Amino acid sequence: MDNPIVPVIAEVVDFEIHAIGDLSSAIMNSGSALSASIEVRVGEDYYEFGGPSMFFSIPNEGLDFFGHFVLRCFQILSVKSTREMEGMTIKALISNGKVVAIASLDSDKFFFPGLDFEKLEKGDHTDE
Repeated sequence: MDNPIVPVIAEVVDFEIHAIGDLSSAIMNSGSALSASIEVRVGEDYYEFGGPSMFFSIPNEGLDFFGHFVLRCFQILSVKSTREMEGMTIKALISNGKVVAIASLDSDKFFFPGLDFEKLEKGDHTDE
């Protein structure tokens, strides 16, 4: 029998942009990449949503997972800046010690980056 993942109430602690690779020049070198993550707190425990272990994008090369992740976080939480996210209470789905999806408190519409990224790779993702 499958164990359903139940939404938990979480607080957004921080939104981080991660630089991966050599960023010594003002212009991104080939091989340099960006990722982003949201740190959430559930009770006394802290979890990461997104981040380099889930995705990264090389600017102007291939699919823009970084931009898509940031845009969808803004859309799902109805914010216009990362600063608005900090301290926000949200719903989170946690599996194997990682946040796999988030939603605003007033919605049951969750953002699952893994599923969105699969759709992007297949070319059948439509903006919501």
